[in-house]
Amino acid sequence: MIRRPMSLVVVLAVGLTTRATGQLSGTLDMGAGAYHPDRALAGGVASVAPALQMGVGPLQLAGSGVYTDAPGGRWNFQGASSARLRSPRLGILRGEVLGQVDWTWHHRVEGSTTVGGEVRAYISPSSRSVIWIGRGLGKAWSLNQGRPLGRTLVGGSTRLGPVRVGVSVASTTFDLMRGGSLTDRTRTDTFALADTLRRELHTDFTDAMISGHWELSSLGFDLSIGRRFSRTTPEITVWGVSAMRSLGPQLGLVVAAGRAGSDPVTALPGSRYLVAGLRLTLGANRWLPRIETPSASHAARFRIGPSRLTGREIRLHAPAAQRVELAGDFTDWRPVALEPASEGDWRVVLPIAPGLHRLAVRVNGGDWQAPPDTRTVISEFDTRIGEVVIE
Repeated sequence: MIRRPMSLVVVLAVGLTTRATGQLSGTLDMGAGAYHPDRALAGGVASVAPALQMGVGPLQLAGSGVYTDAPGGRWNFQGASSARLRSPRLGILRGEVLGQVDWTWHHRVEGSTTVGGEVRAYISPSSRSVIWIGRGLGKAWSLNQGRPLGRTLVGGSTRLGPVRVGVSVASTTFDLMRGGSLTDRTRTDTFALADTLRRELHTDFTDAMISGHWELSSLGFDLSIGRRFSRTTPEITVWGVSAMRSLGPQLGLVVAAGRAGSDPVTALPGSRYLVAGLRLTLGANRWLPRIETPSASHAARFRIGPSRLTGREIRLHAPAAQRVELAGDFTDWRPVALEPASEGDWRVVLPIAPGLHRLAVRVNGGDWQAPPDTRTVISEFDTRIGEVVIE
């Protein structure tokens, strides 16, 4: 009989292969490696990690999970789901409302659940950078006890050529005990006792993180390092590094290692890990346009031609434009001007390697947008860009 965590993994994996909408995408990681939880014995582990994303207008839905199975039937499942509703852009400002549910299941220990809501404000001073601040409230259930929690977050990210760098600081406050209040104490309590009780009832910790992402042809690298600061919980340095090598439009090789911190809210321990496996990108062939040749009719609004000695010709049909620019991962996101061509077309020739690429166009100095006839996604800078698969 399939255990309940594994059943959810199967459901998520099937969902990834079901064509529900053109805005659906996902990945499925399968691998094995070494895993060493804090205060427990190390050992080998096999893992399955599905992730699913779906966009419906301003609403973004996401779900992910990690199922691990160690010798002796020591299975573990961690899942997360979220819904984001983004407001229309007002100049350089944009708002967002986020709801999230995280949960865990374990082979011998009762799992945990965390439910929270958050409001964020984003400021985009340029097309390459974004700054945000957020405030969230929620509640966590673990070991048959519920604990209210609050979280304040600030952060930002920017792109420096092919590298994206991000910084975030999250301060979390939660109750250590259910119920009770200092105001219920008699006036005879001393200030020292009140301070002690306050520390017993409430505690907090702050996580400061720096992360980076670098893409080079068919290689992608992610690196993060951070530090937890607290007066009441153990301080620790956390880090993670991963690399992915594309083996095709939908398949990649992934290697990851790191030190994960514990979760003081739900009492989940931290761990050290080293895993390697395969990543299957599901839905790319089905929903992403395959740009192969410019043989389509001249009425096509956007197309990328086949590879030549000088590169690939990119054409955009914009008869009323006075200036057209293009930026993408193959230009290190630097704007490149297109030249006028015949019958209202604009063109440029650029070297573009086969594979999955992201890009955006701008007409007459307006907002950056996804090119026509491409799959629209929301970038990490909260702008709409396009995705295409080039063979």
